[in-house]
Amino acid sequence: MKQLSLIIISAVLFSGCGNSQTDTSKQETPIEQAVPQAEKFIKNVDAATFKELIEKEDGIVLDVRTPEEVANGHIPNASTINIYDEDFEAKINMMQKDKTIYVYCKSGGRSSQAAQLLQKNGFNKVYNLDGGTMAWEKNNYPLTAPSNTTDKKIQTISLADFKTMITTDKPVLVDFHTVWCAPCKKMAPVIDEIETEYANKAVVNRIDVDKSKEVAKAYDISGVPVFILFVNGEQKWKHNGMISKEELKKQLDQYTSTQE
Repeated sequence: MKQLSLIIISAVLFSGCGNSQTDTSKQETPIEQAVPQAEKFIKNVDAATFKELIEKEDGIVLDVRTPEEVANGHIPNASTINIYDEDFEAKINMMQKDKTIYVYCKSGGRSSQAAQLLQKNGFNKVYNLDGGTMAWEKNNYPLTAPSNTTDKKIQTISLADFKTMITTDKPVLVDFHTVWCAPCKKMAPVIDEIETEYANKAVVNRIDVDKSKEVAKAYDISGVPVFILFVNGEQKWKHNGMISKEELKKQLDQYTSTQE
């Protein structure tokens, strides 16, 4: 009987240890399995650290202040989306989610809210400027005056007209673009040069996806800028994010060399 009692007690203790290990283990969600916890964060950093980060690391600088505030100057190369816009979340979802986001406002309050929304919408690495532009200017760091130049080549287009546009005997390179996106603005002169150089061999257009929502939805546009090459109405190539002029020409040359 003593031996039997010892066996039963041992079995219960063993069972209890096993259950304890199972109960304390954390079941990871699919997102947590795909992205290690160490890589998911929102960090508040001071102006000096913020400046160092945006100068050394590839990412997107995001200004969430009002247009009136931005008119007085913004951090160089910042994309500007007013957090009070009704479509703020829709716009941030147009940014590349594999990029680190550096967000700021005037004092740090609105950008803290924006950081939470960014993380909620799938941005895993977010740095928030503690103290905002007030701290930035206190450190005597520069603000850049916004450009007053209007992009006259950016188009608003319906889905029906877009399909007509890409159905042509020439290759069609489309730059899907927004007016608030800093990388889009950087690419605009490159696209203009491509348009000039391929004037007789290809069609090159810039489309405002904020105002051409049907087109953006139909072609699954996210992470602007996005470049798509169409031939006879068929999508042949697509690229998300900034790209060199040489690579764009390489793609176009595959379909324009026979026209020379």
